[in-house]
Amino acid sequence: MELIVKNRVLLDKTFSNKEEAIKEMAKLFLEEGIVEDYDKYVESLFDRENIAPTAVGYEVGLPHGKSDAVTRPAVAFARLNEEILWDSEENENAKFIFMLAIPNAAAGNEHINILVNLSKKILDDDFRDLITKATSTEEIVKAINE
Repeated sequence: MELIVKNRVLLDKTFSNKEEAIKEMAKLFLEEGIVEDYDKYVESLFDRENIAPTAVGYEVGLPHGKSDAVTRPAVAFARLNEEILWDSEENENAKFIFMLAIPNAAAGNEHINILVNLSKKILDDDFRDLITKATSTEEIVKAINE
């Protein structure tokens, strides 16, 4: 199963802040029917951010929400023109955003497996170099799905 497709990749996008980024990227899932209730899904993302911001270092924000509003696991990605503040307490910025949609009905390990796989990629210098220099959505999709 491919977690990401090119319709959910935004290259060189501009968002004014984290809230705008989360709301706009959540619409990508809504447009594909991955999210059936936009407001409920967005609420799950902000609830998770309120527990602990999802800045993971390396200029990456990793918002994720587990919700009944999600029909199947999926990933969306955005590379920003300019960094935005992701965690105000740690002053961490995000230039890359990986957003996860996880159904509540997903097996417990599925959510963790997706996070672990993405985290391994984010820690890899070659992967970060690839998503920094990619010139097409296809390059991003291939790198994330490998």
